[in-house]
Amino acid sequence: MKKTVSKHLLSLLCFWLFAQVTNSQSSQHTKSSRNAKLFRNAMSIANQENYKEAIEIFKVIIKDDPTDLDALYNLGLSYLNTSNGADTAIVCFSKGLDMLNDEEKEGYLGTEIGLSMGKAYQVLLQPMKAITIYEGLLANSNPKNTSLIKEIEREIQICHHAQFLIKNPINLTITNMGSKINSRYDDHSPLVAVNENQIFFTSRRNWLRLNLLRDGQYAEKIYTAPLGSDNYESARMLKVFFEQNEHEAASSISPDGNQLILFRNDQQGTSLYLSNYNGESWSTPERLPYPINSNSEETHGCISADRSTLFFTSDRKGGYGGLDIYMIKKLPNGTWGTPRNLGPDINTEFDEVTPMIHYDGKTLYFSSEGHNTMGRLDVFYSQMATDSTWSIPVNMGYPINTPDDDFFFVPTISKSHAYYASSKFTDNYGGSDIYHVEIKSDTNTELAVIEGEVDNAMGNDYTKIRILVTRTTDNHLVGDYRPEPSTGKYLMFLENGHEYLVKQTNTAKAEKISYINVTDNMRYVNSKRAVKFTDVAMDAPLVKTIETVIDKVRNSIEKELEKKKEQNTTPENTNKDSSLNQNKKTPNKKRLVSSTLKTNNKTEPTSVRIEETRQYNKEEKNNTLSHISPIAPTQIKGYTLQLMALKEGPLPDLSYFETRHIIDINVYYCKDKYTRYTSGNFISYQACLAMKKEILKNNDIHDVWIRPSQDFEKLAKK
Repeated sequence: MKKTVSKHLLSLLCFWLFAQVTNSQSSQHTKSSRNAKLFRNAMSIANQENYKEAIEIFKVIIKDDPTDLDALYNLGLSYLNTSNGADTAIVCFSKGLDMLNDEEKEGYLGTEIGLSMGKAYQVLLQPMKAITIYEGLLANSNPKNTSLIKEIEREIQICHHAQFLIKNPINLTITNMGSKINSRYDDHSPLVAVNENQIFFTSRRNWLRLNLLRDGQYAEKIYTAPLGSDNYESARMLKVFFEQNEHEAASSISPDGNQLILFRNDQQGTSLYLSNYNGESWSTPERLPYPINSNSEETHGCISADRSTLFFTSDRKGGYGGLDIYMIKKLPNGTWGTPRNLGPDINTEFDEVTPMIHYDGKTLYFSSEGHNTMGRLDVFYSQMATDSTWSIPVNMGYPINTPDDDFFFVPTISKSHAYYASSKFTDNYGGSDIYHVEIKSDTNTELAVIEGEVDNAMGNDYTKIRILVTRTTDNHLVGDYRPEPSTGKYLMFLENGHEYLVKQTNTAKAEKISYINVTDNMRYVNSKRAVKFTDVAMDAPLVKTIETVIDKVRNSIEKELEKKKEQNTTPENTNKDSSLNQNKKTPNKKRLVSSTLKTNNKTEPTSVRIEETRQYNKEEKNNTLSHISPIAPTQIKGYTLQLMALKEGPLPDLSYFETRHIIDINVYYCKDKYTRYTSGNFISYQACLAMKKEILKNNDIHDVWIRPSQDFEKLAKK
């Protein structure tokens, strides 16, 4: 995980570049030869990400010369890169700004320090203070510096996302796994099998024969600990994966705990490897073949519960930017097919890392710097539809996510608790720690775990056998399981409330067909063993009878619908409906309403599209709407002002805004179950910012958010 974590630590600018600029532009400050040597040493150490050691050297320089802006600013950046140093970083940045004259504050130096201070306030969960700083920088920015403007605008959006999620926290409990698991070094990538009797994770702690690296930590190694009576026992290294001073990290583990995917540095860069457990020991890891591994960086991989699909990250050519998530399916002959990029709904121009597919085979958890992140890496989830498309990723929310790095979220089969790594909490032992997350909800496990074994009639070459599982109600293939090559055993993860056809097949086209009805009392809980397939399998005639009844009901409904459709399309009925529509407003009818927006005694004509969901009473007071449904998403570019986002339901009418002289209102019912209210469309961010200031000055609305108009194309229901 070293490459992934270090890549996302704060790097607003090159340390050396800033040192050169400050030397040439700020008060002609000259370092003593001793301090110059110390400064070069501190910069070298900071560039190796050993921030704690760099901090101590910068402190020595500043103690000798409190006016050394180079050392002071880079001391602040070093603090910002530690787990709990953001508040100290702000002190450093404030002192640095005080050293600048007015011209320098509005120039490059002031901008860079301002950006860093904004970042520090974000880490401290004070996004509105960060927005104030960013908007001040934006007002003084050169319109020709488009890259800077784009960066500032994105940080403002991130702050608004953070503010929104902080105000709507998830009800959960996050517990540090303790000193038997965590150390004062980075500990991350927790992995558990379905029974959760053992945890695997990656750590950069000290171990025999390991050398201290330049960043102040040791090489990544894989550790494990069994689950004791009260908690996890002390961890030990899995020495079978040991390579002296080379990074090797755990990536994912199979549901039965017998197959581990890890990644290593090799001649091709960072590559994915596979190791198998035979009941006594782990095999020597073997590099996964092309096209999974390539000459690019492959940093993480996880395999589906049926072992038929692998999800992995790569920065290979043809992606959307940085690390992207790909999926690849296993072919009937046991080889891997062609990787497929998960597309722009999942991948962004930023990094997507640590994908983890749930046991249900359709819920993907991953971390991303894009989407509606709170800052740096946030954990998201998305669900795959039957046509293999993905839903818009959902931010897991605060406090799972923060403006710091949050990654490697590993859900359990119940989804009611999980494991993940973070460096943001005050109880951490140093670097990133591993935490247990208990999500407080009423949802029950929806999956049953069925333990099966290949039939003797299929032969004993288990590498050539597949177990195809089809849901009988819709004839949808839900699993393509591969048995253990040495034992022929397999685990199936099936949703409750369905019947399934289970077909064992081999390359000789021999088949063994059975049926199973998965009931709610078969759902998996930790205190309960997996259900034996032989105990619940049914004969075909019983299931066929059930299928026949279902088919009869389905056919009856389809015939009735077809009959009604034919009646409604006759000329007589068509004309009749047309005449009715002239006298009665029907649900979901769109109309264009002219309105005005009043600010500073000026009236600007505008228009808004409003969609009604019930009859509109013209005699209602003030012409308010009793209920408003979402407007259709548009392809408009530019910016709009989000005035409000409500989770408990929409406002009864628009009088709240009308009394504040804000009338140009768009209303969206969104996929995340929030109702959002926006006003206006602006070509430039600066014009939208000016309107925001007017609204804040004249009203008691405090959560006004400048958002790209295109955001609502994804948020609004279609």
